[in-house]
Amino acid sequence: MKILIITNLLNECSIEDVWIANSFKKDGHDVELVNKYYDKKLDDEYDIFIKRYSWIEDINEFSVGAAESDYETRIVEKNLPRINFDGKFDNQGKKYLANLYKLGYQVVPTVSNVEEVNTIDRYNKYLVKPVNGYSGYGIIESDKDNITKYWTEDYVIQPKLDFESEVQFYFVGSKYEFSQIFIPKKLLSHENAVFYKPSKKEIELAELFAKLNGANFNGVQRIDFLKSNGKLLLSELEDDSPYMAIEALSGNEREKFIDDFKEMVYDYYNKYKRTNVKNKILKR
Repeated sequence: MKILIITNLLNECSIEDVWIANSFKKDGHDVELVNKYYDKKLDDEYDIFIKRYSWIEDINEFSVGAAESDYETRIVEKNLPRINFDGKFDNQGKKYLANLYKLGYQVVPTVSNVEEVNTIDRYNKYLVKPVNGYSGYGIIESDKDNITKYWTEDYVIQPKLDFESEVQFYFVGSKYEFSQIFIPKKLLSHENAVFYKPSKKEIELAELFAKLNGANFNGVQRIDFLKSNGKLLLSELEDDSPYMAIEALSGNEREKFIDDFKEMVYDYYNKYKRTNVKNKILKR
């Protein structure tokens, strides 16, 4: 199998994608790591495409609404075998948080329209966040009376919560793998994370969100929560190209995670091939 992994090797976290690539190579596969601006001719040369941690980490290179490469659109439109391309949530922007909040899920209070701010309890400060932002880039802090100066349809609005910690749950597909906690909060480098032993109810809550992508979701999911007054509130359902934090795992634990990841890829690819063969037969 020829595997193309779309990542950003300039990111400090890209070592995990190199480990994944090397593990596929040990299984006898041809693997190449490229950035998201790769030559589109490669679309016709590889069997499967894996989207990994391709984010730009330099804040000076980030801007709200920045033009992206079109590889995602190409691969989806061609219906090529793909991993982490079909998430229903973070890949579509942060408005899903407002939708989940409105439906009564355990989510950080979020609205996508300035006229709905009154549906949230009054707080001292609010955060106006870019719909397509990440890692805290582009966030504007405001009091309630001045939100209208900053909000457009490209933003969502959340209260600035006083929280004790951030907790992240890692999944391969909808299979729970491990958790980390950041006290008092996550740093961009993830360097202050420690392993977290969640309660059964907390795992069930994370699984509830992970399963919203459907049983056939193919990829890694990271379910992020803020812990406020002992309660977990969803802050992000990262189903696009999440950092997997496997650098923090022991050798055996890391291998188990990578093995689960590869098994998910192999299972999906085999089903894809069988479905394509069946469709070709039916069209005859």
